[in-house]
Amino acid sequence: MNFRFLLFVFLFSSFFVHMKSDNHLIVNGIPWFDDKGNIVNAHGACIVEEDGRYYLFGEWKSDESNAFPGFSCYSSDDLVNWKFENVVLRVQQDGILGPNRVGERVKVMKCPSTGEFVMYMHADDMGYKDPHVGYATSKTIAGDYEFHGPLLHEGKPIRRWDMGTYQDSDGTGYLLIHHGIIYRLSEDYRSAEAKVLDGLPRSGESPAMFRKNGMYYMLYSNLTSWEKNDNYYFTAPSIEGPWTRQGFFTPEGSLTYYSQTTFVLPLIRNNDTIPMFMGDRWSFPHQASAATYVWLPMQVEGEKLMIPEY
Repeated sequence: MNFRFLLFVFLFSSFFVHMKSDNHLIVNGIPWFDDKGNIVNAHGACIVEEDGRYYLFGEWKSDESNAFPGFSCYSSDDLVNWKFENVVLRVQQDGILGPNRVGERVKVMKCPSTGEFVMYMHADDMGYKDPHVGYATSKTIAGDYEFHGPLLHEGKPIRRWDMGTYQDSDGTGYLLIHHGIIYRLSEDYRSAEAKVLDGLPRSGESPAMFRKNGMYYMLYSNLTSWEKNDNYYFTAPSIEGPWTRQGFFTPEGSLTYYSQTTFVLPLIRNNDTIPMFMGDRWSFPHQASAATYVWLPMQVEGEKLMIPEY
């Protein structure tokens, strides 16, 4: 058989395989689709790995209203192909997640002491004048979750808005609040037992945290509402501090590649843990049909954190 023909067949086959595999990639900045052909609708999200599968939780948005309809859950074994699991927590009959209320920034952690999956969220009125941190629990990761109301610290509701969570390597859970407030959670994750950090100068909203090589990194967005901005980060040798503001982690002026921090996924590969930046591209009020996501691996060199290119 002619060598040139064989070479052509090899190159064509390689090109076909490459093109076929590209159909199974997710692309930043455009809608992603689930197993049912619907747009993945999971804003302000987090990811939990359980039994070798990844579970994505997010805000189940609507184009009609910013009122809370529920929190969604998707699952995947490769972070690319997503199966719609459930709307795991729906609008409540009354209370802080009742009708015509806001529910945002959903975060889920598995409690080591109880085996429960505990969900946290920012609950508010439509004018963002009645903020609470609420929580819900489930025995199974994909729900349904039972809502319990406000999360308490010293017997009082935590009345804050933008929030995140972090689970340390020893299983201790933390609640991250805008403007540099951090609570350590109780052993059962159902209350906040101590405020371990009470504010960071020049910190912002949508906090997210990870740890690598013994150093803690905390990401923030500037306070620009739905608009993108240059997000920035702090570092510290411990969660209690001292925290040092380090600057931007994407090129200045890139506006964090037109996104806003929501979570950092510790992606374990071989003997390394890759911090995966998860950001939202908000498109208010078209959050269900037009808002998209940016997920990119972060590079860490000492105290330097960067995503050098999009």
